[in-house]
Amino acid sequence: MKKVLVGTTVRQDPRILEYYLDSLRNLNTPDFIIDYMFIDDNDDPQASHLLLNFRPLRSKVTVRDSGERREPFHRDEMHHHWNENLIWRVARNKNMLINHCKQERYDYLFLVDSDLILHPDTLVRLIAIGKDIISEIFWTKWRPNAVPMPQVWLSDSYTICKLARGEKISNEEERHRVFEFFNMLHRPGVYRVGGLGACTLFTLKALESGVSFDEIYNLSFIGEDRHLCIRAVALGFELFVDTCFPAYHIYRESDLDGVPEYLESFRKMSMDSNSSEITSMVKETLEKLESIDFRQKTDLNGYRNRFTERGWKAFLRFREGLSTSSKTSILRAELPSISRLEFNDNLDQCNVTIELNLRGSKNGERVEVTREIRLEMINEETWKIDRYESGLEREGCRESPVINSVFNGHPRVVKACPQKITLAMLVRNEADRYLPAVLQQAAQYVDEAVILDDASTDKTVEVCRELLQGIPSFIHVNQSPGFGNEINLRQQLWELAVQSSAEWILCLDADEVFEDRVVSEIRTLVNQPHIDVIGFRLYDFWDMEHYREDEFWNAHLRYAPFLVRYQSKFPYQWLETPLHCGRFPQNVTLLPSAVSNLRLKHFGWATTEDRQIKYTRYKEADPDGKYGILKQYESILDPKPNLIKWRENE
Repeated sequence: MKKVLVGTTVRQDPRILEYYLDSLRNLNTPDFIIDYMFIDDNDDPQASHLLLNFRPLRSKVTVRDSGERREPFHRDEMHHHWNENLIWRVARNKNMLINHCKQERYDYLFLVDSDLILHPDTLVRLIAIGKDIISEIFWTKWRPNAVPMPQVWLSDSYTICKLARGEKISNEEERHRVFEFFNMLHRPGVYRVGGLGACTLFTLKALESGVSFDEIYNLSFIGEDRHLCIRAVALGFELFVDTCFPAYHIYRESDLDGVPEYLESFRKMSMDSNSSEITSMVKETLEKLESIDFRQKTDLNGYRNRFTERGWKAFLRFREGLSTSSKTSILRAELPSISRLEFNDNLDQCNVTIELNLRGSKNGERVEVTREIRLEMINEETWKIDRYESGLEREGCRESPVINSVFNGHPRVVKACPQKITLAMLVRNEADRYLPAVLQQAAQYVDEAVILDDASTDKTVEVCRELLQGIPSFIHVNQSPGFGNEINLRQQLWELAVQSSAEWILCLDADEVFEDRVVSEIRTLVNQPHIDVIGFRLYDFWDMEHYREDEFWNAHLRYAPFLVRYQSKFPYQWLETPLHCGRFPQNVTLLPSAVSNLRLKHFGWATTEDRQIKYTRYKEADPDGKYGILKQYESILDPKPNLIKWRENE
């Protein structure tokens, strides 16, 4: 029987650690001996207590002190603050685990960071794949409201765009290749990568060949995982990632709120698998059996094994009840989608509601109707139809979507291309600022506009009407200003956009302008079926030619969602705060996401007057820094900020 050592170095919030240990305890390991080893580097006694009291049945647990003086490690809702000393401390601790694995002759070492939660089948899956070094994927929003990024990459420190050595490519091609990489990782499978970490299975063969977290002294990359990956490839090992059971990363305290939904997703994954099997079987069966051609005899018995005995009799009763006129019909049945699947708690029974398109002729006249069919399914090793009911028909057929699928447990629908782009913008007294330039550019590439005016007292509404001539536009004017509670306005704008039958919602503020190439490139972003959320980098300009970059002003170093495909069945959730609530529901990045190299210029800070107004507003609205960062507010008036000259289309 194979032996596996599971563990990591641990310095963790006890609340997060409890979930982590429960996740390890719930791993399915029917054919393996599983032992655990943790290097205790905690500075919280409660966390150490949790490790010492971790006692899974039939497993040996080793807890070893790191043996080093604890060095402070700070993390907050923005990010984790690593330094070189802490990084190589972690590396030494992980090497202790490698050495223990080799000394005790374990067949595998499974290193799992202590802020991850795993699907129960993760370990069984990774071992079955048979690779010497392989990680299970997870996605992390490195900044709140940013686009989730994978913990694997293609080359160097964190390159996520495939490049040949010395190859120079355009920004559009780079964006296309990043799309390809993310699209691949969102599809279940096993893929070769250039870097990985945090949730990795090693064979004893790899460890005995010299794979370790030791520093490579002439390598400048930051992070012990980079050094491990480069050493492993140099030793002849390829690196792989599995994407079938993505782990959940509790990167910040607020991520704890998403744990229950992730745990529920295990059940949803099983439902998705069953749903796929049911959809495939029902589609093939009903498209054949509901089609009628009076010139040919239909062989019903070939599909009898798709039904239970009761279900088959119900189907035959339906066929016998068809009107005499149907005997001279030629009808082709098409199942565009299944409109409803309802499982019982044990996932062995399912009620199915279907809308079936029937096209053809009846008594020589053209026919297009939709018939509703209701099925009761039971799982007898395979899914079978146990009850069959055919409802009323109505005129006309329902259009098939390009995609009708499930992602992260949520239904997705993608309509046929071309896709419509709806500009959604919140404005107040913007007529003499940047609004004309913003709308002049947007009018070149959007299909419609939804404007929410927050009781402007200038000619903002008139400017919108003038510059959006020729573009379908809806301008809603509030009678009194409401920006003192931003969340209400953001939600109102979202609802107005949704009511316009939006497909893609582009949410820009009245002082944000894309690079000029947006006009020629944005259609490529939306006319595709796989991605629903596009992230962009936002550059805060401190004058008309320079943007700011320092500790508090670096939004352009990460990607945030500005362009979202509306999914009507997705349970959108907002960050309910009066300030800094975000322009989209906070959970949109649970939908399939990607990033674009198109850059956004934000001119809201570009004049001394603008900065003074915003400084005063933030200090009055958030005097205790409850919704933002007080030091950032104070830095707004910094007389000597670090500025970098902008280069268009760089």
